[in-house]
Order: sequence, then C-alpha cells, then structure tokens
Amino acid sequence: MGLRMLVALPLVATLGACGSARAQTTNEVWPELDVYWRPAEHQRSLLELSASAEQEGPKHEATVGTYQDYLFLPRGYVRAGYRFTFSTRDASYRESRVVLESTLSHDLSTLWHLADRIRVEPRWVNGAFSYRIRERLHVQRERRPIRAWALAPYGTAEAYYDSRYRTIARIGGRVGNVFRFSPTRSLDVYLARQVNSRTLPRAIDALGLTLALTY
Repeated sequence: MGLRMLVALPLVATLGACGSARAQTTNEVWPELDVYWRPAEHQRSLLELSASAEQEGPKHEATVGTYQDYLFLPRGYVRAGYRFTFSTRDASYRESRVVLESTLSHDLSTLWHLADRIRVEPRWVNGAFSYRIRERLHVQRERRPIRAWALAPYGTAEAYYDSRYRTIARIGGRVGNVFRFSPTRSLDVYLARQVNSRTLPRAIDALGLTLALTY
C-alpha cells in the first residue's frame, strides 16, 4: 500500500495547507477513558469509553470498545477488538468496527522511541460494509523502564486508506504529553489535526484528554 511513505512525506504539507478550508474546519473535544486489566503476564484487556462533540455543529457521538492484547512479540504486541460508535442524539449514525492491529517498537536512543502501528478495520457504517487500513508512526520521549511522575511528550502521524474511495482519504497528526502519576494511572493531553479529502468536514481540530487506569 505504500502507507509508510504517505504518512511521512505529505503530512506536513497537507496539515499546513488548509487555509482555504477554514470555513469547513470544526473544533472538537475528545474525552476518553481507557481501563486496562492484566489477567496474565502476556495478556492484556482494554475497555475504551470515548466521545466526540462538535463545538460548531449538532453532532454528538459515543464509542464503546473492547480489545484483547497479546504481548508475546519481542518488540511489540498484537491486538484484536470490537468498537461500536453511535449518535447520542438520534439514530443517524451507527458503526460496528472490528479492529486488528500490530505494533512494533524501536529505540531511537536511550530516551526517544518509535512505534509503528498497522491497523485493519472491517466496518459496517449504517449497515454498509467497507474497510480501512491505517498506519501510524508514533515518536515519544520517555525513560525506560517507565517511571511514575514522569513526562512523556510525543508526536504522531497517521494515514487512513478507505476502501470506499480506494485511496488515502484522511491524514492525521497529534502532539501531546502523557502525565504518569503512578505505574497504573496516567493522563494523555494532546492536540489533534485531521484532514479529510473525501468527506466533510474537511478538517478537524481537537483537544484530546485520555485517562488510563490499569488494574
């Protein structure tokens, strides 16, 4: 698919060339709660509860997801799960999504780390089937082993191939920081930018807040 090159090369140009689409840019807040559970050494379960609410429109959506991680890879893990997203105001949007992904990590230095995630998403959006293939590059500054009361700034770049359009229909990026209060509690605060070439709104700016709890 050549997604890795399409993530790295056009991201800066695409995210910076949206001045003509300012009228089609929406502002959102993305709150999320992630609850992790480790039933075994190489196994991890995740419950995701998230929402989006456009500040300039009537759209309100909520997402419930459940995932199972298998942590047996030498430098990463694989994940399988299911997400259901729905409109909280009416029945205008319903999406069922299967999530299959693999993440490989690389140490760039003693402090900087790179994670390459490939995700395949078979989807049923209002009953119509399609699929997406996503690749995300995630660069983060963090000490290993991870310590409590530590700061972990990061940046991401991601490309979304959508079978409905047979092309990469979205490019997104984030910059943020993970505040780790303890080995089992953290808060991820980030600014996100998404640029859509096939759907409206053309651009989304979002403030994200993700609270992660591990049991």
